[in-house]
Amino acid sequence: MRWTRPPRRSRRSASVSVSVFADAAERAGFPLDDAQVGAVDALASDSNVYLWGPPGRGKSWLLATYFDAAPTHRKLRVHFHEFFRDLHLAIRRHGNDLPAALDDLVGDADVVCFDEFHVHDPADGIFIARWLPVLLDRGVRVIVTSNYAPHALLPNPLFHDDFLPTIDLIADAFAVTAVDGPVDYRSGRGHTKSSDEAGFAAGRWVVSASAAPHALRTPAAEEERTLTPAGRPIRARRAAGGELWIDFAALCEEATAPSDYRVLAQDFPHWVIAGIPPLNTVGREPMQRFANLVDVLHDRDIVTDFLASVPLDMLYDDARLLADTDRIRSRLGLLRRVVL
Repeated sequence: MRWTRPPRRSRRSASVSVSVFADAAERAGFPLDDAQVGAVDALASDSNVYLWGPPGRGKSWLLATYFDAAPTHRKLRVHFHEFFRDLHLAIRRHGNDLPAALDDLVGDADVVCFDEFHVHDPADGIFIARWLPVLLDRGVRVIVTSNYAPHALLPNPLFHDDFLPTIDLIADAFAVTAVDGPVDYRSGRGHTKSSDEAGFAAGRWVVSASAAPHALRTPAAEEERTLTPAGRPIRARRAAGGELWIDFAALCEEATAPSDYRVLAQDFPHWVIAGIPPLNTVGREPMQRFANLVDVLHDRDIVTDFLASVPLDMLYDDARLLADTDRIRSRLGLLRRVVL
């Protein structure tokens, strides 16, 4: 599949200067590594960009820096699974009219940025093959981050060949750029953590026999509430004063969805998730919900205390790992670890 850049519609340039990234890195107190410099060159151009590489190499930081500096108000940044869900709903609303659905979601955006682009399910691959060319034909600049090189998308050998035309489209339409330096910065071996960390990075992974370790007050029975963030009832042990205290079982062993987590994240800047077991003791669906939950909390930069029965290194001690386990491990690696 060969892709020809469509005629430019009237829109503002969405490119930024290389100096934007150099200045941001200097303010943050770290140098850009060679792979990040290559990504900066791609982002400073006017092309579509596909940034891929292992977790913790700075892709999200690069995208956030670009997005904040992009010289247009007509810009959209969204987690890929959120866009995927919303597009399905919009297509349904518009009677299977894909262009109208994209108008609904993208509008007149000059640039659309997707975090965590991935394809594991063949049905998702078919859907992406349908809408990605339509989005590109709008003339909007598209930038994505992914843990997967294009050729590694939809790796199942039974379905991979069917997705090759879309892989070829990505190779033609995007500046495919590896952000694969040797250092996982989230692990703390690279960019040094500060005692002034905020947001998700200020959270803790706490292993303790106590119900309320490390200055956390156990909710009283009368504080329990039932919340309905996206229409489904979710039982919280406390939901007051900006704090949400909730059990793993209520969030991940019930039929919850990322839409629930996103709504709750708008209302509660501090979460306590209690009763986290080793994930080899739960089914695949609770495991996937936990991964989705971590993605939302990380992307919304929510301070979260995880109260677990096992150290973080043992959480995924199981052969039945999800496809994106490395990303979740890397994000949880931002947390301060406390054993009491």
